[in-house]
Amino acid sequence: MLTGLFLLAGHGMVQRAARKQAKAQAGRDLSKWHRELRRQSYVDCIVTYEKVRDMIVPLSRAIPWPVSRALSDTEAQELDALLATLGERYDEAFQKCQIVRLEGPEAVADAAQRLIFAAADFRQAADERALAARNGERPVQSPAWTSSAEKMNDQLEEFIEIARAVISVD
Repeated sequence: MLTGLFLLAGHGMVQRAARKQAKAQAGRDLSKWHRELRRQSYVDCIVTYEKVRDMIVPLSRAIPWPVSRALSDTEAQELDALLATLGERYDEAFQKCQIVRLEGPEAVADAAQRLIFAAADFRQAADERALAARNGERPVQSPAWTSSAEKMNDQLEEFIEIARAVISVD
């Protein structure tokens, strides 16, 4: 009888240890899955944001500055196509950055928000520069083209550093 009690107690200890080990493994698996999810959302954000940034060169070629004359109809059509592409890429980057904002943590969410603001500033500068070029007018103030393009680059580098730090800790 005493042997039976020892066997039952031993069996119970083995079961508790197995449950504890399974719970610990499930926690590690969940952490790994969450890290991979974050990493993928960060990568998606970076890749789509770089597509927005890739529009700087073609747009700068299509929108001469300083303005010396109004754009021809063909030049205006090409510019419209580039601006439409910029809009599509901005919308996609906006969506991917919003996913990062949801995934967090706070430092990465804030950096993703700054990415969105920087891209919106560039988009606005491109629209202003395009309007001036279409009309052959040089505005009193030059558009914030250069500063917004630089800000996009700076914000992307900052985002990458913050995201890298978060992933290495997870």
